[in-house]
Amino acid sequence: MLDFRKIDSDRSAYIPLLLEGDEDMAMLNRYLDRGDLFGLFDNEDVVTLALVTAEGDCAELMNIVTVEKHRGKGYGSLMLSYLSKEFSAYGYLIAGTGDCSPARLFYEKNGFSLSGLRKGFFLQYDHPVIENGRMLTDMVLYRKRLG
Repeated sequence: MLDFRKIDSDRSAYIPLLLEGDEDMAMLNRYLDRGDLFGLFDNEDVVTLALVTAEGDCAELMNIVTVEKHRGKGYGSLMLSYLSKEFSAYGYLIAGTGDCSPARLFYEKNGFSLSGLRKGFFLQYDHPVIENGRMLTDMVLYRKRLG
């Protein structure tokens, strides 16, 4: 049975999976303890994780990742729907991804629209970030109105 849970303890157990969503440990450490961590579980097995920070009038999706064997089954979309309700008191949910990432289609399919760019964002990482054969430099921002 699938259920959503807020994870308040032992976040370190989820670091290996979170690193699939954000491969730089230094970057992950910047927000790991600042945000709320949510899991979609199938009994006791985690299927999808998401970490969201909420500041001011918006919430930001810092990391979302589905266990590899469960990808493509709609669990990420279920998580976004859940988060949209969980953070409905905020005006928007923001998410960022690489400019050539397949995640762009995922966000668009889930009601997000292009809203901006964080120039040079991926240059902060301790190594080049390669996606679809290209080195990422800028983060593309998406936004979804909540409530």
